[in-house]
Amino acid sequence: MIKIIDRYILRELIISFILSISLLMSALLTQQMLSLSRISAETGVSFLVLIRFAPFIIPLFLVLAIPLSVLISSTLTFSRLYTDHEITAMRSAGISLYRLLLPVILFSLGAFFLTLFSSTTLQPMANRYIRVQSYEILKSQRNLGLEEGVFNNLFNLLVYVQKLKGPDILEGVLISDKSLNEGRIITAKEGRLLSDPSTENLFLKLEEGHIYFESQDKSTYQIAAFSTYYLRIETTKSIGNIRLFKEVWGMGLEELRKRLEVKKTEGKVREYRRLLIEFHKKFSLPAAVLVLGVLGVPVGIKSRFSSKFAGFMLSLIIILCYYIIDTGLEIIAVEGIINPVWAAWMPVAISLLLAIGTIRKVSRR
Repeated sequence: MIKIIDRYILRELIISFILSISLLMSALLTQQMLSLSRISAETGVSFLVLIRFAPFIIPLFLVLAIPLSVLISSTLTFSRLYTDHEITAMRSAGISLYRLLLPVILFSLGAFFLTLFSSTTLQPMANRYIRVQSYEILKSQRNLGLEEGVFNNLFNLLVYVQKLKGPDILEGVLISDKSLNEGRIITAKEGRLLSDPSTENLFLKLEEGHIYFESQDKSTYQIAAFSTYYLRIETTKSIGNIRLFKEVWGMGLEELRKRLEVKKTEGKVREYRRLLIEFHKKFSLPAAVLVLGVLGVPVGIKSRFSSKFAGFMLSLIIILCYYIIDTGLEIIAVEGIINPVWAAWMPVAISLLLAIGTIRKVSRR
């Protein structure tokens, strides 16, 4: 049975955790709303339509927000306990610092399973939903936000439409395509928007027009006439932008395994190493929650001299250092300097050694 002191510390940890993760997720969602607003302006998709993705953005960033929230909650809790001399009273009653770690470990275990569930299950589910829905939105969006008589940004194209005739028919079309090495201008008497569900791409079926090709150095150009021409609209990149996070985050374990086998067979070593790191990060980031929760105890006690703000700032600095080390190790692992598995787990090992060292030092005091 959990004792009173354990329930007391657990309650403090949970309250601080809820406040911390709410603040972090609010900041992340605000940033993502700005990104959605930019995507709306670039693609013509209504912002009110894109806003429906907001609930599914949350699971994508829980894996990043939970470790920081656990560290902050642990730091703030023990900073307050020490500042209010409650730690001193507990130590005087014969309760060691190691005994006070029990509720922290229990709390961190709960956060660990939540992070693991988010990493292996919620992220792929959210990714799958956003990918399907983003394509459906792009496919069903009336004229993709095109307006008559003005130049419209349409993904990788600049499109001028003289007249809109119906939801999918364009008259008097002028298109500037700068996505290729050789720029090209396309004119057509009429265009029609089509979709291909198998490739998640949209097409413009253009009738009776010309294509003007210009070389990269602008020294030569060619003209080609056509009666019917299908122009693919590169929506894949825009769908990726709507997902708002790295593609590998949204892969499930089985999908990552298959992708690893493909890259290994193809001999693409760099991509194989990068995917192997991401596969192990599905487990190493949740494991980091356990370590960071324990690390917050001595950090909170040692930061007593500058109130709770010092503990909060130290937590941010520790997380920043963690992600700098993590990113640096990933870069050199992709280059083949160290093993990708080591790169995924070394930040956790370093944090564990730091936690053990600081706990021993504070305990002796």
